[in-house]
Amino acid sequence: MVAVLSFWIVIQLIALAALPLTWHLCSRLPDRGYALAKPLGLLLVTYLLWLGASFGFLRNSLGGIVLALLVVAAVSTWLLWRNGSGAQLLAWLRENRRLIVITEVLFAVALALLAYYRAFDPAISATEKPMELMFLNSVLRSERFPPLDGWLSGYSISYYYFGYVMLAVLTQLSGLAPAFSFNVGLATWFALIAISAFSVGYNLTALLPAASVRSLRVSVLGGLLAAIFVVVM
Repeated sequence: MVAVLSFWIVIQLIALAALPLTWHLCSRLPDRGYALAKPLGLLLVTYLLWLGASFGFLRNSLGGIVLALLVVAAVSTWLLWRNGSGAQLLAWLRENRRLIVITEVLFAVALALLAYYRAFDPAISATEKPMELMFLNSVLRSERFPPLDGWLSGYSISYYYFGYVMLAVLTQLSGLAPAFSFNVGLATWFALIAISAFSVGYNLTALLPAASVRSLRVSVLGGLLAAIFVVVM
């Protein structure tokens, strides 16, 4: 439970750093992209780290990750300052607190449910899991990208590995051992996909032309159906 909670806190901090940016980019959506701040924030922080470590002006370390996170937060803050929209963002958060609570509860429940499911069989064995754990460990132990291959000394990983960099970012920020973060990471992807699908379903329903369906309850139902269809059905 501590491991799951640590990932939840890290994701919330990343989402907070990216929220003003997401709110600005998704200004035409009914939910202003609130749910998308989590995956977008993680994507941007990881991309900045990957870019810096690939070109040699950042180290793949906790310090490099924190610097990338601060850059994302600085861009978000600059956007609020340039547009003078800080008060508008706070007003929107107050007016849409029911939607925010629903989104956060959905994320927390999805994260906890899949972590509970994985707890019945947390072994990192069979299929590609041992290779994936090697990739995660290789990323964590490489200061530059592409990461060194843990199974082929002297060579870099010859495979797509960006998703493992994303998990390595969460691993370093949370301080978890890779064997724990591997399973909690699976639950995190599940929860991030669930709220992203929820956001798409919510926005599509809220934008329907019929006035009878433009209500919070109906839009939330559309979002929940989208989440269930994508990550469960």
